[in-house]
Amino acid sequence: MRGQKIYLFSFFDYFFIVLQFFFSKNIFIDHFHIIDSIFNLFFKSYGARLWEAYRDSNTLVMFHLRNEHYDHCMKHGIDVKSYDGDVSIPPDDLLAFPTTEDMANYVTENSNSSEEGVDWVVCALKSTSLDAVPKLIEPLTSSNTRILMIMNGLIEDDLVKMMREQHESKGLNGIGCKAIYGGMALICSNRLAPGKIDHSYGGKLAVGVAFSSDANSGDKWVEEDKKAIVDLFDPVTPKVPFVYESNLRRGRWWKNVWNLPFSGISVAMGGITVDRIVNDPSLRGLAYKVIDETLKVANADLINRNSPPGDMLGEETAEEMMTLSDGMG
Repeated sequence: MRGQKIYLFSFFDYFFIVLQFFFSKNIFIDHFHIIDSIFNLFFKSYGARLWEAYRDSNTLVMFHLRNEHYDHCMKHGIDVKSYDGDVSIPPDDLLAFPTTEDMANYVTENSNSSEEGVDWVVCALKSTSLDAVPKLIEPLTSSNTRILMIMNGLIEDDLVKMMREQHESKGLNGIGCKAIYGGMALICSNRLAPGKIDHSYGGKLAVGVAFSSDANSGDKWVEEDKKAIVDLFDPVTPKVPFVYESNLRRGRWWKNVWNLPFSGISVAMGGITVDRIVNDPSLRGLAYKVIDETLKVANADLINRNSPPGDMLGEETAEEMMTLSDGMG
């Protein structure tokens, strides 16, 4: 029977979680490895839920922390206060690594598998940090690695190009991984202090495939790609509502229908919170206008990419995002 290791890390504060699963039969242990690089609070909310889901299944959790986050969490652990139920990871369960190279070395030294690299890299950064991703995750990737990018924006084409260029610079073909996924997270959470997170609302995670080494020309993914990501998050459901998105481009635009109006208005108005936007009649009306414009641009792009009529975003998307925002602070 197979076992797996799940690795999670945050580029913002170099927060890493590693969940290792060992389901051994006789003396053979085959490891999956998942590395999750999560900017801001995605790591602490989703990472804590992964830890919670697997902690009774012979799970070992490892973190990569930086500066005050390392010092605090190694002494006090990680606490997530959530409307779905709190999660606390005690300090005695934490292991720390300063670099991805150190993590890779640990995997090599403690794995019974002869294969290089890890099976999963889950990475959530600001889009402005995208160019740091290939080098950051390189020590952990191989032709068997699947990569999940939980971040905003239409970033997959650029990432595939950068990974291909990095791989080819070493005289190698391909992009150095098995598949790349894009993740869209609708979650409301805040970091109160190092190791202390407040998850107040939401948590839905939609994921689609951007690149698959197993897919034929013209296809984005094969059924095995879908199965792999669904199996990964199945133990975390329902506390992390997971949806597989068959058309990733559609999924990216779906998330932009929230990001562009609410993030844009929040920043333009000096950093106001979402509840102030939805409860102010003029700002709520402005949000609807931006949503409508985003839907028009999104559908034009989907048509240009030959997406079928059923993949177009309708008015129900506008109401979905507004209803979600009505519950945010």
